[in-house]
Formats: sequence, structure tokens, C-alpha cells
Amino acid sequence: MTIIPQLFEEIDSCKYLFLRDITEPNDNSLLLLIEEASASPESVTREVGGAKFTDLHPIESADQSRLFEVLWDSYIAYSVRNESFVPADDSEIVLLGRLVRVYSKSNYLDYVSRATFAVATNPDPLLHVGIICENHIIDVVSIDLPRVRKLRPTQS
Repeated sequence: MTIIPQLFEEIDSCKYLFLRDITEPNDNSLLLLIEEASASPESVTREVGGAKFTDLHPIESADQSRLFEVLWDSYIAYSVRNESFVPADDSEIVLLGRLVRVYSKSNYLDYVSRATFAVATNPDPLLHVGIICENHIIDVVSIDLPRVRKLRPTQS
């Protein structure tokens, strides 16, 4: 059985997430900075296409919001999608998680299986981790789970 990093649970406890940075610090490694967000207590009104929407609460991060570093030392493939264009798909199977998901079956796993020879060269099943942020959905397929570190707030 796969051991899930304990901080996955803490990230999953956030109400909302924002992707703040994505980099490859080394060849074929992936580093994400994920920041906690919440609904503002202050309400705003917006007008869209002539319709007025009231009592809206913008999703925001603050200086005290938790910030997480998620690092894969190596990956097989990753994808970043605009969350506005991603439909729900009942055929996918999420083993665990709400905002940080580990999939046992997904369209992305199917794609990576067809588009690479990773399945043929690895005796263990591939791991698909999806991170659901407010504006982005990040999908990563790898052999190993990432290392997760909380950067903020710092422990005293």
C-alpha cells in the first residue's frame, strides 16, 4: 500500500488552494508552491453581462495563509489545466483526497499509459496525484509520491 505524506492531509484541510509557482529545479523534477486561501468576510457586488451579483465573497490568501512546497524528484508527465475548462468525470476513481487527490483510474493515467512506455518499464503501478486549485488543476504521474513541506507558517 502506498504511504501518503502526512502533509497531504493538511493541504486537503484547506478550504481553497492557489498555485503560486511551478518550476523544474532540476531536469525532470517538479516543484509546486501551493497556498491556502479562504473566502473574504467582506462581500462585494459584481456586474456581468448586465446581471448584478451581490453578496459575493472573493477567494483570497493572506500573509498568514499556509504555504506548501510539493516536490517530485522525478516525474513521468505533468499537466496544468485551467480549472474553468475541466468537467467532472464520474469514470475516474479517486482513492483519497479532496484537493490533493490520488487516483487509481483517470483519463490522465490512460493518456500517459498510451503516450509513453512508462507502464512497460516499471513493475509498480504509476501514481497519479491531482492538485485542485482555484484557477489550475495540476496532474502529475510518477513512480513515487512527492515530498511535501510546509513553508508557512513556520514552526517556532
